Amino acid sequence: MKHLGVTRSALREAHAVITPDTFVRTALAEWPGSGIVLHIAPVIGLGARFVQFTAEMTAGARARESLLGYQRFVFVLDGEVQVEVDGESRTLRESDHVFFPAGAAHTLEARGAARVAVFEKPYQGAPGVDAPPVCWGNERENPGAPFEGDERLIARKLLPDDPRFDFMMSTMSFAPGATLPYTEVHYMEHGLLMLSGEGLYKLQEAYYPVQTGDVIWMGAHCPQWYGALGRHWSKYLLFKDMNRHPLTLTGGHP
Repeated sequence: MKHLGVTRSALREAHAVITPDTFVRTALAEWPGSGIVLHIAPVIGLGARFVQFTAEMTAGARARESLLGYQRFVFVLDGEVQVEVDGESRTLRESDHVFFPAGAAHTLEARGAARVAVFEKPYQGAPGVDAPPVCWGNERENPGAPFEGDERLIARKLLPDDPRFDFMMSTMSFAPGATLPYTEVHYMEHGLLMLSGEGLYKLQEAYYPVQTGDVIWMGAHCPQWYGALGRHWSKYLLFKDMNRHPLTLTGGHP
């Protein structure tokens, strides 16, 4: 049905669902030799405050830090990527991740074909708070914790719960039939990538079937809820801004 223009992708004033059948590749100067699927950017809807993209790296493709000095979080979806930062070299594989603070010089080189999920945003400092350090981890080695006491819903924080960080990256894993306990409405915005499984996402007043590979943008105060479907656990990777007063996010003043 794609040739008839049928798609699950949708864009509304406070949310978007972006499915792989509608992905378009482009290029970024910092990522020569890689196909870039730029999912979320400030031009979307009411204006996101971050960028989310997938970099499809060919063997030997080499990326460098943001030319504009943005902080960056990289999550390896598949393949191997060699990372160099602060004189340290590590090979990252599926489910490994790394955070680079704003302005940190670094390189990423694909040892073979690789795909990485990337999130970038300008760093928003706070009085009396130091900038965050480079941070490494592996999602599968993270034990996580039940979300609000539900053993069928596991939340894993991929960055330290530390005021130095102005955003959080996490994964949410749902057993078949598990759901968020209620519809959430909050000032934080989200960027989401479905890593596995399938389910039903409520965004504002609409319900969307979602599956592995789908991307979702949720603007501030967008009503949101998720329920897992199918026979297997589902999991998504989630960005949210945090630890900063909301008036400073738009340049407002009390």
